[in-house]
Amino acid sequence: MSIVSNDLKFYGSAVMPDDDVTANVGGVISTVKKVVFTDITPEGLVEMLSSEAGDTTQTVTIYGRNTAGEIISETKTLNGLTVVDFTSSWERILKVIMSATATGTITIRKDGAGGNLITLEPGITQVRRPFYNANAPVAGTKDYFEKIFCKNTHATLTLVNAVIIENADPSGKITFGLEDTLDDSHTVANRLTAPAAMTFDSATKNVANSQNLTAGSAQGTWLKLSLASTDIPANTTYTVECQGGTT
Repeated sequence: MSIVSNDLKFYGSAVMPDDDVTANVGGVISTVKKVVFTDITPEGLVEMLSSEAGDTTQTVTIYGRNTAGEIISETKTLNGLTVVDFTSSWERILKVIMSATATGTITIRKDGAGGNLITLEPGITQVRRPFYNANAPVAGTKDYFEKIFCKNTHATLTLVNAVIIENADPSGKITFGLEDTLDDSHTVANRLTAPAAMTFDSATKNVANSQNLTAGSAQGTWLKLSLASTDIPANTTYTVECQGGTT
């Protein structure tokens, strides 16, 4: 038996802000928040359904941008196994908030069963991308910081020789740094404040605890988005991975 990729999951942190003034950003891991989903391409309509007939009371709110670049939102109520259509056309999805946990897995997909975009498994109530509504400054540069975690969800096994790797950064705008202990609760004043004594770059980094990501533990990872006044709007992605072995 060994740890497989599905045992390594990326979650959000306790405070992932939508603005530059929210305080105490970061903190402990939040296992109700996912930070992994598929962008909608091309833009268009979406629909949702549950894998369980009894999921009929939860509301789901999608926040995103339309083709004009405006942030919009729309709320619908689940109807079990029956498909529920959203009426807004989405250029990108920024976050999804569900009012309460569901018994089944909630799937948000392109209209007409056109391909899955987001899943909210039992226990997950929020899926979001970091740096919600981040904007380039009028002049100079501006840095944003947001915290995610990679958790080893295996019940007993340790991921050894564990590292965090930048897999893809098409924009070249994001770097990352790691906390020096597992399961930390560190915060920063707001998302414009850098974590103290942390190196941000794109180099592969060793997980804390001598590269031993023990069962049930998580590695805090800070992302840094650097924008300049000359940057233009972009719909892009960023991919990090946790890798290692099993003894």
